Amino acid sequence: MKRTIFYYITFVILAIAACSGEGGIRPEKSLPYDSLREGDLVFRRGRNMTSNIIVAKDSYSYSHIGMLHRSDSGWCVIHAVNDEPDFKGDFDRVKIDRIETFFAYERSSAGAIAHSFIDDSTAVAMSRKALQYVKDSVRFDAEFRLDDQTELYCTELIHILYQSAGNDITEGRRTAAGIFGFPDKIIFPSDILSNKKLQIYFVY
Repeated sequence: MKRTIFYYITFVILAIAACSGEGGIRPEKSLPYDSLREGDLVFRRGRNMTSNIIVAKDSYSYSHIGMLHRSDSGWCVIHAVNDEPDFKGDFDRVKIDRIETFFAYERSSAGAIAHSFIDDSTAVAMSRKALQYVKDSVRFDAEFRLDDQTELYCTELIHILYQSAGNDITEGRRTAAGIFGFPDKIIFPSDILSNKKLQIYFVY
């Protein structure tokens, strides 16, 4: 009981601190379309309560991550996301959005894109696997559990995709959340972005 009360108080304090510090930043640069590559990783700082809480704990100030995929209609982002329904009755799931939608002002207050260290053929294979999650409408994992892959949260999706290619993108890093309702340790965006093999080439 004492631990639950402590986590609840921590949750409230972090939420208030994060919300009070959020700015209304709009990107001043155009997206670098000529530099985008299949399999690149995209990061953003969201504007909802969950994002604010994660940012308060994340050293890189990003709360969400996805993977780039080039579709017939242009560049898209495959990501596991909550609170972004496409239609009435939609549920939280792994989905695909245009990159412009992913970085839309109402969804993102800051962002970054990083080149992956995987080769082109591996990137294509990972994209196919990611698209299958989209087609299967795999649900978002609101419990943030790494021991159950029937549902996925954003960083878990990327971690699994890299595992399928024989790589640990997190290099074993996990973050002690210390937040009410979260497991003791989860994969934060910073656990992935700390991989020095990634090359950041766009930031706003």
